[in-house]
Amino acid sequence: MDHEEWRPFLKLWSEEWIIGHDPERDAPLHDDVVRDGWLGFAPASADEMVAAEARLARTLPPSLRAFLLTTNGWRDAGNFIYRLAGTSELAWLADTDEGSSWIDAYSDTEFADEDDDEEPEGDILARSLCLSLEGDAAVMLLDPEDVDERGEWAGYWLASWSGRGPERFGSFYELMRHQYTSFRGLRQPEGKSGS
Repeated sequence: MDHEEWRPFLKLWSEEWIIGHDPERDAPLHDDVVRDGWLGFAPASADEMVAAEARLARTLPPSLRAFLLTTNGWRDAGNFIYRLAGTSELAWLADTDEGSSWIDAYSDTEFADEDDDEEPEGDILARSLCLSLEGDAAVMLLDPEDVDERGEWAGYWLASWSGRGPERFGSFYELMRHQYTSFRGLRQPEGKSGS
């Protein structure tokens, strides 16, 4: 997905989020969100993208690059993620303030299935890029070691309260589609039919 395709999807998401906003239960919407009908920010510049990739020592996956070239960060990425990072805020989970808590919690071998051939969840988290800045005991991640033929990194949604481990998606785009679908399922705007 390129940035030409991200814009209409994110514009629809913004409109539905604003329509579904409940001022009695939800945090207030930012003035510019209401004014512009847009949960995002200005697009990242080419220089900002180069600086982010140099700092992270990795070329970002195509769908994340296209997203950042559409909006350099995002508000309300579903009901439980309040803010996604822009280029200057992206960080490896292990380098974030809460990273060690997440990694330690999912590295606990007491709960691991010894017959399971899958890679330990703590190992995946320890090398993952953290996309979310704020959330309700939830994070969104990308795994730079799980890359498909298009160069997309596997995405993960993880909430400590879910009772499940990290939920895997094939790309950042698929992870964002999941977040959008989840928000629509919980907060379907009036008069709109589900997809």
